[in-house]
Amino acid sequence: MKDMHDAKNKSCHTADAVSYSVLAKFLDRYPSVRFIRLQWQDLSGLLRARVVPVEQGRLIAMGKKTIRLSPCSLNLAVENSVLPAGSLLGGDTGFPDWSSLRTRQLLDPLYATVMCRISRNQGPGTHEREPSDDHCPRRALTTVLNKASQQFKIEFLVGFEVEFEIFECNPVGKLVPHSRGLGMGACSGLCDPCYRYVEEVMKVLLEAGVGLEAIHTEGLRGQYEFCLAPRPPIEAVDELILVHDTLKRVFTLHGLVATMFPRPTALRTQSIGQHTHVSISNPELEESFLAGILRNLPSLSALCLPYELSYERLKPGQAGSPFVAWGTEDRRVPIRKVKPGHWEIRCVDATANMYLALAATLSAGLLSCANSEPMCLGDSATGAQVGGTSLPHSLEAALNQLDEGDEEKGIEAVERFMESKVIRHYLNLKRFELSKLNEMETEEARNWLVELF
Repeated sequence: MKDMHDAKNKSCHTADAVSYSVLAKFLDRYPSVRFIRLQWQDLSGLLRARVVPVEQGRLIAMGKKTIRLSPCSLNLAVENSVLPAGSLLGGDTGFPDWSSLRTRQLLDPLYATVMCRISRNQGPGTHEREPSDDHCPRRALTTVLNKASQQFKIEFLVGFEVEFEIFECNPVGKLVPHSRGLGMGACSGLCDPCYRYVEEVMKVLLEAGVGLEAIHTEGLRGQYEFCLAPRPPIEAVDELILVHDTLKRVFTLHGLVATMFPRPTALRTQSIGQHTHVSISNPELEESFLAGILRNLPSLSALCLPYELSYERLKPGQAGSPFVAWGTEDRRVPIRKVKPGHWEIRCVDATANMYLALAATLSAGLLSCANSEPMCLGDSATGAQVGGTSLPHSLEAALNQLDEGDEEKGIEAVERFMESKVIRHYLNLKRFELSKLNEMETEEARNWLVELF
């Protein structure tokens, strides 16, 4: 027992030394940094943070201090109500992944950011006294990726298409569209007066090392899209969060609101998506992998489209299809095959916690690979209903699908594969959150979410 304890301590000391070395080299390179934002994304999709001075960050990296958080860090609804079942005893702890360190020298040179894993500790007098990270979506994705590599010899790459629009606050306090340039690649949209702020964002991201591959006008009017380079999944989501935060920050400085919310304006066809590209290193497994995702797609919708207004995108004739289908050329289907082993998942928007959405989606595909499941659905050339299965038409229906998943092949199996309890916790939180948002008028909730996302 003593040998095991000594080995564990030695491992911790080694990890602390590596973490401190990473941070020290980073601070040598960027001497202007005075503060570190210790960040995590909660289950409502909001980015949250605690800011510490650099010297406190050094102590944390050395293992001499910890990041103590309230026990609400993963128990908050989008409007900051606390899940009633969430204990207020004890506290959570953040564990920084120092490999995710970033700074935006052209925007806020005093700051660096680092993403954290969250471990909950409910404290003495409760049934669960040992710290646990089984509600942490970042940890769940890490577990899935480790299993993919070790058990299946599969590595993943993920790339995102970030669509956004610019809004302003009118005299009565309502957010209304500000960017109005023509979309669909039209250069006239690059002449919109607010495009100079888009250029400002682009310069900040490129200087920060973000893999910005292309920029173009999108939608009918007033929409833009950033295409991000493929990255390993954790790095890809970390970078996505940085892009979202930078867009929000830059436009706020100019008195405007950049939004990635899927339906910022009612009664129009234009929506905002976050198409997600996923590729696997072993295309020979592509059919089984895709079969698992398609079979679970109705349940996965609750994670990929996590707000009631998200489902306004799933209308016939719009960019999002309401049916479980895949295709190669038809962009109306929820999953499009780009090339062997590379898919574009289109039924996703920017309100999703992408650590969790990817963890569940990849798990569904990997479980199907383990069982060598065949593909039952053919390529949809028209985007019509395939196999008689519809995607949920509301968040409540999607949450019910998630809750009622098949024990052997559905979400229960996915959660076991993730070695996590995060999906069950997510279900409780989102149902609570849905009840809170239902207390608001639809347009009040829409305005609120447009500003946040």
